[in-house]
Amino acid sequence: MGHFLDVQVLDEDGDPVRGADVEILIKGIWKGGTLNEFTDEDGHAEFETAADYEDSRELWITVRKQRFGPFEIGGGAYTVRLD
Repeated sequence: MGHFLDVQVLDEDGDPVRGADVEILIKGIWKGGTLNEFTDEDGHAEFETAADYEDSRELWITVRKQRFGPFEIGGGAYTVRLD
């Protein structure tokens, strides 16, 4: 079973961003990869990883050419604020 991840995207005013393309890059020596989803009306994009990565595995979040991270995959829920 994989990890369930939730990313909330907020604009510079702290309001949810609808329809933003969110990419998660999972770093790893042997396994890793990218996941893509679009945010819903509340600014959330939900993901499930294919592998049960160790909780300390790093991930990076990219939205509208802005990169955030690193975060530990064990966090599960992340909020990013666009400039």
